[in-house]
Parts: sequence; structure tokens; C-alpha cells
Amino acid sequence: MLDKNIYLIGMMGSGKSTIGTLLSKQINTPLIDMDIELEKIMGMSIDRIFNEYGENRFRMIETSFFNEITKNNVFIYATGGGIVLDKKNQKILAENGVTIFLDCSLNILQNRLKNNLDSRPLLKDNFKKQIADIYHERYDLYKSCANFIQDTSTLTPDEITNDIRKYLDA
Repeated sequence: MLDKNIYLIGMMGSGKSTIGTLLSKQINTPLIDMDIELEKIMGMSIDRIFNEYGENRFRMIETSFFNEITKNNVFIYATGGGIVLDKKNQKILAENGVTIFLDCSLNILQNRLKNNLDSRPLLKDNFKKQIADIYHERYDLYKSCANFIQDTSTLTPDEITNDIRKYLDA
């Protein structure tokens, strides 16, 4: 078990929830999946929160929740893809643990997400253009927030988790 928070950041479809679950079991550290927890607190899906409140309000809710929940140590956090958009969140990522960017190529992300658009509020219209725009908007933010960058494009979840564990143990 580690003595600091682990933040998994990256695009939707990069593997944050999958890797978070696997890593949590392997290193005996509890996982907080931010989207799942926000859905519980709000009593509605992320998609519905976006539809009812809009993206700006969702980001405010997400940032407030992230600020409060990360006061608890020690957890693995599978963050929402847009967590890096807010400066307050960037500061938390930089100061309160280890941040791992799950980097995935745009083509692989498109393949992973194309059949799962119903639960992705930012990808409703013109999917390929929207995901490309989001990817290019956030990519440098992910890199600048990361202590470690792990490619998830072609590796299996076990291989990814092993690489992360080697980094954490170093």
C-alpha cells in the first residue's frame, strides 16, 4: 500500500477506470472513480448532468467534488477526462500525490469509443471531429500535469498496470 494519492488522468477511453480497478486490487489501495461517485451524489448520469446543467456547471461541480474528496488519503482516483481543464484541479494533481497520464492515440480512442457514444455527452455530434478537438485541447495539459506517462494504445491492462507499478516502486 502506498502513502500518497495516485491520480489517473487522460482522455475518455484511455483506460482510467479499467486500470484504476486493476491497480487498486494489485496494490491494495481503494479506488475512487470520479464519474461514478459524481453520479451517485447527483443521483443522475454524467450525460444527464451535462444535459440539465451544461458543461460549465458540470465542471464547477466536478472541481468542488475533487477538491473535497482528495483531502482523503490514500486513494487511487480515476478522474474524469476534463479534470485538467481547471487550474485548481491542476494544483491538486501537482501537490497531493502522483499523477499518471494514460496516453492513448487518437485513432485507438476513436475505435474504443465509437460504440459507446450514448454515455459520452461531449461526443454526441460529429464524433470524430469532437474527439479530435478535445484530444488536441487537452493533450498538453495532461502532459504538464503528469509525473509519469503510460501509453495505453496497444498494451493489455495487465501490462499497463505492471509498468505503473514499476514506476511507483522506483
